[in-house]
Amino acid sequence: MFAPALCVALGLSACATAGPNAGDAASVRIVPEAMSISGAYLAGRHADHMRDVGPASLLMDRVVAGGDTGIALKRRAFLLRLEAGRYDDAARLAPEIVDTLDSNAPIANIFLAVQAARAGDFNRAADMIGQLPDNRLNRILSPLLEGWIALGQGNREEAEQAIDGVLELDGFAVLHALHSALIADAAGETGLAAERYDAAVSAMVDPPLRVRLMAAEFKARFDSVEAAMAAAVVTDASAADPVDVEAYLQRVAETRKGTHPSAADGLAQAFFDLGSALQRDRRSELGMLFSRLALWLDPDFDLATLLVAEILDDRAQHAEALALYDKVPTTSAYRLMAVLRAISSLQDLGRTDEAVARLNNLADHRPYLIDPLVRLGDLHRATENWSGAVSAYDRAVARLPKGESGSWSLYYSRGIALERNAQWQQAEENFLKALEIRPEQPYVLNYLGYTWIDQGRNLPRATKMIEQAVALRPNDGYIVDSLGWAMYRQDRFAEAVEHLERAVELLPTDPTINDHLGDAYWRVGRHHEARFQWRRALSFDPAGDLAATIEHKLQAGLPAVQSQTVKTAGSNADTEG
Repeated sequence: MFAPALCVALGLSACATAGPNAGDAASVRIVPEAMSISGAYLAGRHADHMRDVGPASLLMDRVVAGGDTGIALKRRAFLLRLEAGRYDDAARLAPEIVDTLDSNAPIANIFLAVQAARAGDFNRAADMIGQLPDNRLNRILSPLLEGWIALGQGNREEAEQAIDGVLELDGFAVLHALHSALIADAAGETGLAAERYDAAVSAMVDPPLRVRLMAAEFKARFDSVEAAMAAAVVTDASAADPVDVEAYLQRVAETRKGTHPSAADGLAQAFFDLGSALQRDRRSELGMLFSRLALWLDPDFDLATLLVAEILDDRAQHAEALALYDKVPTTSAYRLMAVLRAISSLQDLGRTDEAVARLNNLADHRPYLIDPLVRLGDLHRATENWSGAVSAYDRAVARLPKGESGSWSLYYSRGIALERNAQWQQAEENFLKALEIRPEQPYVLNYLGYTWIDQGRNLPRATKMIEQAVALRPNDGYIVDSLGWAMYRQDRFAEAVEHLERAVELLPTDPTINDHLGDAYWRVGRHHEARFQWRRALSFDPAGDLAATIEHKLQAGLPAVQSQTVKTAGSNADTEG
């Protein structure tokens, strides 16, 4: 969405400091006060490169405090402080940066505008925003900021005109509709706000939960909780729990009846909207800066907290992300989202037992939810705890409302766990159930079709299923391998070679697929090429006993077809929605 050149336009000297392996880096743990200025500078640059902004900001503090460091380094120190959420410390550097660089320091100008708006000085805020350079990002941001600042100044008509500037760019009609509704709401124009919230929700076929919840909050303030819940329409179990949402809207109705958002609230929403879009565009520094500004304006903005945590997770700073997820209060409409993301952070930290305990606790306290049990099954499956996975999926299926079949992926996942747990009959029933729900699901077609072929059962139907899977996913190396291996198991060796060569092209470093191609080459008399493929397979560190099997084949060639055992490539392929 946003060109890299915008980083230059916004004055972010390290907008692309994250290296290709930044996510793998451990956080820097040092004491800046004990370091020399040059040592702190080098360590700070390294921490900044790894996007570990907390230590980086403290190290740059040491450098800035050490003497005349120049405006470029002070600007970087300011940005790091803001990105770390150190607002008061950032405020000590911002005025000098703006005085020196003027419009060449847009983030500092925006920061001072937010500082002024927080203090109710919207005239100064307007002056600071007026200095922003003209670029694509600011052509989105400036109309929103100018609109809310104009409203803070009491200029209702000017506010409306300003946000219309967003419509000059393609793809921002929903953003305009939402802020148009918010401005009418903040101006106390209840009837117009109601129309505009409804229009914002209707602007998309499946509007985001946030848009629906903002419309629902309005109805809770000016209509009823029942009307609010009808507007919320919570359908995504990983985004919010309807029970949480109803409790939240009930509190809004009780504590905020007849109230309106402020201009500062609207500014916070604008920064969140841009921060969220920038994060989706993988511009995490800008996304973090705008998210921090949203939280400075509204410290209780739960979605902004979740966005900051998401960015930290993306930077592999899972412990810091976990702390933020756990800060989202139990009274939040987004509490379930925070809990589930915290569990993912625990998994990333290798704290599997804690993740399992939290999922079990969540499932016990919310007996009407299925998703926590599906997540628990997936976690057990990832750690090859097949019996634990089966148990979790069984509990999930038991929670399906009477008469509802549930999702294909639940039965597919349970089928895999059952098959790995040596319960084939039950596994087969689950695969067939998944296909009943989604007849053309390629992964289910592939898994069941391959297994039947491997068992020597239902060969015509199984072959057709795999062929259908390949037609649906022609560039999936695992599925193409299955078709080649299906040909091989039916002694159609020349056809097997053709498909397996294609599979190796798609996944050249998979040991099992290379092993399969070696077997097919052997059967068509290409023994030198077969041994080459087997050696290649060994070079890719095959798991389990496959390495020993390949070593034996290198020495003795292949046994008779009837005595050969095989292993499916790609059997751990993830489910797909």
